[in-house]
Amino acid sequence: MLAIKKSNMHTRFVTHMEITVQGDIHIIKISGSILQSDSEELDRNLSDHNFEPSPKIIIDLTEVSHICSTALGILVSYKKKFNSAEGDIIIVVNDDDLLQLFEITMLDKVFKVLPTIEDAFDEFKLGN
Repeated sequence: MLAIKKSNMHTRFVTHMEITVQGDIHIIKISGSILQSDSEELDRNLSDHNFEPSPKIIIDLTEVSHICSTALGILVSYKKKFNSAEGDIIIVVNDDDLLQLFEITMLDKVFKVLPTIEDAFDEFKLGN
């Protein structure tokens, strides 16, 4: 289990990240707000995890209240990396504001964005 915790005097933001594996699919569950200050730690945690042999990744953002542009950029860079390794990333979002962010930034064209983990598993099964 990987945890990222940040706080300041006025507002407390806590980001938690957990990576689990079910079969050949890696599930990255993130909760809280992913701020600029969390992005480096997010990148480090992802780069430290072994996603071999063919990375199939579900990034669960159903408990994320905010994600900064730097973190979105990190996710895009991993998408490119995993595509070149014959893998893929599916994003799970069910919050209307986050979904709108993916649509406005056109990242819904880069990532397959689905509303549930079950839908993401089904998508990987159909892709095999």
